[in-house]
Amino acid sequence: MTSTYLDQPHAEGFFDVGEYELYYRRFGTGDDVLLGLHGGPGMPHDYLLPLAAHGDDERSVVLYDQFGVGRSATPVPGDFDRYTVDHYRAEVDAVRDALGVASVDLYGQSWGGMLAQEYVLDYPHRVDTLVLANTLSDTQSAYESMRGFVDDLPATVRDTIEAHEARGAYDAPAYLEALDDVYANHVCRLDPYPDPVQRAFDDVATTPYGLMWGPNEYVLQEEARLRGWDVRDRLHEIEQPTLVLTGEYDEIRPTIAAEIADRIPDSTLHEFADASHMPLWERPDEHYDVVSDFLAR
Repeated sequence: MTSTYLDQPHAEGFFDVGEYELYYRRFGTGDDVLLGLHGGPGMPHDYLLPLAAHGDDERSVVLYDQFGVGRSATPVPGDFDRYTVDHYRAEVDAVRDALGVASVDLYGQSWGGMLAQEYVLDYPHRVDTLVLANTLSDTQSAYESMRGFVDDLPATVRDTIEAHEARGAYDAPAYLEALDDVYANHVCRLDPYPDPVQRAFDDVATTPYGLMWGPNEYVLQEEARLRGWDVRDRLHEIEQPTLVLTGEYDEIRPTIAAEIADRIPDSTLHEFADASHMPLWERPDEHYDVVSDFLAR
């Protein structure tokens, strides 16, 4: 059984990245840094806590809440300029600089994987290795994958979902209940959700999520800032050793992960059986071993 984050040396605080601060936790004391990028956009880093098991006296694991998320800074009312890919990409580099290291091992999950691709493509010399977990390289394919699971629901459930979406009633209990099976089968297959996962779901920052994607992953708004995002034609530029992770039942289907791995020259693809979008919780020992073996290369 792998150790948990509770067993690791643990520090927390705030990075000063210029005009605002970002809350972080650091596990382990080593000089090498594994930097974790959470999903959403807008989901606090809590659900990435299993990564802390990789912290020791040689490697530190650093997790932080991105701007406007969790315990990190929020904008003044009406100031939405930082909720962009460009800003969050630059923020990753500001965190690296605040850590005082020239380069990092980078782990990005879901939206964090999108951000990790953006970062390694713009700052290639500041990334040593790359882990792309349950992520996408273009918005449209991923959206079609996720929405496809809604389309596969029974007709009566689909009717409920579509009726509420037509009215914009995304918070209605009947609408949320209708989506429960999709979440349970394709986002996290544990029942109940582990506490850090539930906390992250409960505390999703709706402003960045809504501006950049929509009310939930199954509705991509026409004006969403991530609509049309696509780096597939640049993935061949990534020279770092890359580990691509997916789950058998991931809402971002394994075929998407396979395409990402195919386009990155030095990549390894690993699919977790009977897991979905969060194999780090659904298959924790296997996830630990796969990531640990990769980093040891």
